[in-house]
Amino acid sequence: MAELINITIPGQKKSYSLKDITIIGRASTTDIRLDDPMVSRHHARISKSNSGFLIEDLGSRNGVFLNDERITSPYPLTNGSKVCIGPYTLVFNDAESAHPSPREYVSNEFTQIIMATKEPLPVESIDEAICHEITNKAEFVQLQKRLKIFHDITNAIGNIFDIDALLEEIIKIIFTVFPHAGRCFVALQDSDETQLTIRTIHTKDSDLGEENHIMSQTLAQRAINEQKSLLVMDTQMDSNVSVSMKIIGARSILCAPLICPQKTLGILQMESKSKNYEFSKADLNLFTGIASQVALLIYNAELFDELKKSKERIESENKNLKKQQKVHSAFSNIIGESLKIKEVLELVKKVCNAPYSVLITGKSGSGKELIAKSIHYNSSRSDQPFVVLNCAAIPRDLLESELFGHEKGAFTGAVETKQGLFEVANKGTIFLDEIGDMHPHTQAKLLRVLQEKELQRVGGTKVIKIDVRILAATNKDLKTAIGSGEFREDLFYRLNVVPVHIPPLCERREDIPLLIAHFLETSCADVGKRVKGFTPEAVTLLLNYSWPGNVRELRNVVERIVTLAPDDSMLGVDMLPQEISNKSVVQLQKYKSTGTLYEAQKQLEIEMIMDALKSAEGNKSRAAELLGISRKVLYEKIEAYKIS
Repeated sequence: MAELINITIPGQKKSYSLKDITIIGRASTTDIRLDDPMVSRHHARISKSNSGFLIEDLGSRNGVFLNDERITSPYPLTNGSKVCIGPYTLVFNDAESAHPSPREYVSNEFTQIIMATKEPLPVESIDEAICHEITNKAEFVQLQKRLKIFHDITNAIGNIFDIDALLEEIIKIIFTVFPHAGRCFVALQDSDETQLTIRTIHTKDSDLGEENHIMSQTLAQRAINEQKSLLVMDTQMDSNVSVSMKIIGARSILCAPLICPQKTLGILQMESKSKNYEFSKADLNLFTGIASQVALLIYNAELFDELKKSKERIESENKNLKKQQKVHSAFSNIIGESLKIKEVLELVKKVCNAPYSVLITGKSGSGKELIAKSIHYNSSRSDQPFVVLNCAAIPRDLLESELFGHEKGAFTGAVETKQGLFEVANKGTIFLDEIGDMHPHTQAKLLRVLQEKELQRVGGTKVIKIDVRILAATNKDLKTAIGSGEFREDLFYRLNVVPVHIPPLCERREDIPLLIAHFLETSCADVGKRVKGFTPEAVTLLLNYSWPGNVRELRNVVERIVTLAPDDSMLGVDMLPQEISNKSVVQLQKYKSTGTLYEAQKQLEIEMIMDALKSAEGNKSRAAELLGISRKVLYEKIEAYKIS
């Protein structure tokens, strides 16, 4: 006689005799009725043939598993074959066979271990269940209860991003779903992805004490390595089960890996100490579905935590950078004791907190951007953005987009909406360098922003209100540009509310020694080198050079010399660039004098001015150009030295 023996619940066996054709399913008309929502109405068929019995799947939703492998075609049954249908485990026994059926199906590692795939809970949707599977109210209630579990998890933890709080809430829900559970915990892998550490644990046993955090690394690693959930039905009866599980008194265990798209985070484990209740395969599948959702929630919480930490780090770095920028932009960092630079600083201090536009003029390299930064970082807007744009460095067609932004599709290549720099600088300051090179068409739009405090993105119709202070700079004569039509007169007067002129370095030579000392110190710190300084002859050459590149050129010269100079050396004439040493050697030999440095410098200036006037045949504009100074300065020196 052939039969199927139901060994789903240990200690409770039930036998089903097999006919020539035996139908297995949930319907009342089947030969072997298995009452569970995971069993289809007509799930499987066992047929007798000349060679023995064959089992086949009748198109069930959850499949037929023969010895843990899903069958897709009729398959022969051998004595002792294990058939899994839904949560039921059945063993085929043929009395006529030479090999008797085993009394129980035993694993060589853990007693009656059952495995579930890592796929989500394989249950039907409510609509399909109502149409095809539900045969009584009890089954429908059971299905509703399972679906409600996932709904409760989503509602309870939808707004929780702290991992520990998230795990606490999840375990509370699991205890309500599995009232027979005595202990539940989440163990996560360390960075080396070998050892697991319990992160959050709840237990109903208050007497467990220090043994509360005991776990089986072997069981956990098997679940992770095989990427499958595990069910151990009776740990106390198997000598292969780890001692740690027996110490805490766990009899039935569910262990599910927490699998994410990128990695496996750890495990979710639940244990029961009850002698009257053991977890079933239905519990295993439900637990697997919960674990898959928990894994994604933990993964998202970790990502959120990383983003939060990155945001805090960036905010802290920005705050420190702003502090450093504010320190570097203090008035004390503007080097100079000449009367002209002092006049500039006094004017700048007065206009810092005024809301009006400032037009900064001066030759290239004279320090216009440094003055602009000092105005911003010493104003009430210092905590707001300071945005810099060089108008000469951006083509006309792109300048409008950079300043005012653009809408998606406004032009070829505008694949997304972009904020302009005026929006980025809102509540702060925008510094428009080389504004004299801005195209008149863009000047008209800039004038509207200055007047109306509003703008429209390129290709957009929405009016955007802004509050931005404008600082502008140029090395051009804008009044001459107005006369030639290159610059709008109305924009000039809107920008030139407070004019600030930076004198060139040749008009404040008394600042050169201070600047040399400052750049020597910073350059030595940058390259990690020590130098003793410049020789008197080298200093004299540096003082007499016209510095057409102004402070920027002086800084570059000092940095180049420090980079090439030997450590702990004195910088002589031989270290100076050729354009400085060659131009001045002849003059030094010709204008040699005795007395103090001031007297020598005075005598040198008198003779150089006289030579320049002679070479220019009395044309003071030409003489000033030869000397590398302005005509105004030349007149002042002629009057001071009584040169006729």
